[in-house]
Amino acid sequence: MRKLPTPAVFVVFVLAAASSAIAQKLPVSSYKDLQYPPLHKIQVPEPVRFEMPNGIVVYLVEDHELPAINVAATIRTGARWEPTSKAGVASITGIVMRSGGTASRKGDQLDEELDRLGAFVETDIEEDSGQASVSVLREDIDTGLTILADVLQHPAFPQDKIDLAKIAARDQIARRNDQPMEIAFREFSRTIYGKDSAYAHLAEYDTINAITREDLVAFHKEFYQPENVILGAWGDFKPAEMRAKIEKAFGGWERGGHPKPQTPAVDPGARNRAGIYFINKDDVNQTTVLMGKLGGRRDDPDYFALTVMSDILGGGMASRLFAHVRSEQGLAYMVGSQWAAGWDHPGVFSARGGTKSGTTVKIIQAMKHEIDVLAQGEITDDELQRAKDGILKGAAFDYDSTSKIVERLMNYEYFGYPRDYLQRYQDGIRKVSKEDVERVAKQQLHSDEFAILVLGKEKDFDQPLATLGKVTAIDVSIPKPKEQPLAEATPESTAKGKELLSAVRKAMGGDALAAVKDYSVKADMAVSMGQGEMTIQMQATVNFAGKALNKMSTPMGEMMQGYDGQTAWMKTPQGTQDAPASMRGEVEAQFFRDTIGLVRGFDRGGLVVQSLGTSGDLEGVAVSDPARKLQVKVFVDSKTSLIAKKIYTGALMGAPGELEEVYDDYREVGGLKLPYHIVINQAGKKKIEEKVKEIKINPGVEDAAYKKP
Repeated sequence: MRKLPTPAVFVVFVLAAASSAIAQKLPVSSYKDLQYPPLHKIQVPEPVRFEMPNGIVVYLVEDHELPAINVAATIRTGARWEPTSKAGVASITGIVMRSGGTASRKGDQLDEELDRLGAFVETDIEEDSGQASVSVLREDIDTGLTILADVLQHPAFPQDKIDLAKIAARDQIARRNDQPMEIAFREFSRTIYGKDSAYAHLAEYDTINAITREDLVAFHKEFYQPENVILGAWGDFKPAEMRAKIEKAFGGWERGGHPKPQTPAVDPGARNRAGIYFINKDDVNQTTVLMGKLGGRRDDPDYFALTVMSDILGGGMASRLFAHVRSEQGLAYMVGSQWAAGWDHPGVFSARGGTKSGTTVKIIQAMKHEIDVLAQGEITDDELQRAKDGILKGAAFDYDSTSKIVERLMNYEYFGYPRDYLQRYQDGIRKVSKEDVERVAKQQLHSDEFAILVLGKEKDFDQPLATLGKVTAIDVSIPKPKEQPLAEATPESTAKGKELLSAVRKAMGGDALAAVKDYSVKADMAVSMGQGEMTIQMQATVNFAGKALNKMSTPMGEMMQGYDGQTAWMKTPQGTQDAPASMRGEVEAQFFRDTIGLVRGFDRGGLVVQSLGTSGDLEGVAVSDPARKLQVKVFVDSKTSLIAKKIYTGALMGAPGELEEVYDDYREVGGLKLPYHIVINQAGKKKIEEKVKEIKINPGVEDAAYKKP
């Protein structure tokens, strides 16, 4: 395909054309007078397609540009078929199939073998399909195919690799609210489809924790059968020879006999999500707006007209949203729209915009206005042609490599579309008329029927969102993992638990505890980072009026974390910013389980105290705050009546999990006995060791110190 000129080349080309016209005494008044030849048609190489006796469908495409061969597999599986109670099992299965190796090749051994070959094998499972691939030099294709077939058929699923994958999954959950735009798009999809939909459900800490090795084995067995596999190979080979190699590697894979999974249905209620939905995020100064509705499928006869309609509305710099909302009114740093049709289920139509907080309602009104105008009015010949040209030219980049061509052919096969779908798509776009676009716009663009999702800082908006209609708040807080349930507290267990904590109170200092208003600790911390140990000098201050401040000297520079009772913030060498809401929740949880605060206030109203019994020299007691869903287990040395350790669910450099704090080296400070050596363990491994250098009781730190700088 002819490459479009760059701006500099374009200018030279215009000048050259003008000079030529002048030389020929031909008038050129505008660049619009220039004539370009039509684009060449995209030439898709004819693949070799065959089906093996066990049901595997294979596509082969020769490409002798490099002495290498690539083989990819698409498997009929996906997260949309996983049980919501085990959400995440599909992704973890896809990861551990490769990282865990096979029955005959351990994961680490497989890494070494592939490194020696200069090759790679990858596997994963997404929402609607699974993938596996191998890339090798031509002379190593037999080995590569053998490994790929082994990984697909005989994954070992070792427990240590499952544990690592689950840790990574929890870390992803912990970070999923870091990027505002990602939150908005995720929650818009969940608003349309429904939170429990196969197309929008989320993995949570509890669903990840519930996944077992047996779940991975069962998921693999259900879906990984040759009838569900499409193979595509491209590279430096002759088709007949490659066919023989594939049949040798995969021919022994016996049919599984499990029925083809049916496409999950979309909730009929997804067509009626009209309303205003709001996510309040206090740590941003910009607003993200999404509005739209359930869309359609790619096999809808109107799909081509809808695609052109969406491009005219918000498909590029010449679109109406860009020209009027961004350029003319200056309301958006980002604006556009997309008719995202699904292959085998309805997709979502969305118009999107990003603006400063102070123009939130204005941009919503402006976007709705452009949508309504398009629905009620006419389009111009120039708009139609520009949209169609842009779509057709953009499609060429979907076929600019052999790998993209083969993968799209496999995609058509997977979803049951004809192999000439590309040509049908191009022809369908070319045939779209003004009348087609105006008709579908009138049918589909009813802005009063749209779901409108807004993410931003509500107190900085130009007007309350309620001026636009009823507002439904969306809670994006991440559910904490459930605590291990305790037996029902009885009068006897409560009395025994309070008796134990009363003894702790006396041993720690009795009445001196009540006199503590704030305290500060200086300590050296050794933090295990996986790649090694990092030393941090830390100074922490806790004020029992509900304020906290941490100063840390690290190899990356000085860092601070603060909480003034309302706002949590962080200061790093890169600047100061509000902390995520999850950090605020963790700070408040730390206040609850703070040793001094807990021991002196365990008998205040609203808390549940109960004895957990005795284990060796330790006596256990649980303190719970049902209203805030907080709990800590305290284990007391029966000889000293001092706390030996605490166990609770908390976040430590990432996802929350069960943490164990172990205390010793108690010393007297200001009439109190406090530990000078603390070790924090997670999953049985030491994560932090803290050696206290100094503790000050009632240092009288000014309130201003806790405020965000």
